[in-house]
Amino acid sequence: MAQIPEDIKKLNEKIEAVKKEGMVKEDVSSKKQGNYSNLSVALQAGIELVSGTVVGASLGYMLDEVFDFKFIFLLTFTIFGSIAGLVNVSRYLKKIDEQNEKRK
Repeated sequence: MAQIPEDIKKLNEKIEAVKKEGMVKEDVSSKKQGNYSNLSVALQAGIELVSGTVVGASLGYMLDEVFDFKFIFLLTFTIFGSIAGLVNVSRYLKKIDEQNEKRK
């Protein structure tokens, strides 16, 4: 069995001492696990906004067809759907911001 040279033992002791002092940074990959990338946040925000608008517009269109109006419900529900989408985006971004504050 080969013996460990003294200089390697001393180096290992120095490394352990530095680790105990906390001078070595933590593994970066462990911190990235819960982080959201900017692209995923932007895509989710866009989907929230567009889906609210589309649902509102389609509901308004169906009500216009049922009650035989020209575009009153379409316009009204499109505006309401857009507002609902903005509220959802605001809630989502607030949640992401709170999660990022907890990590710091």
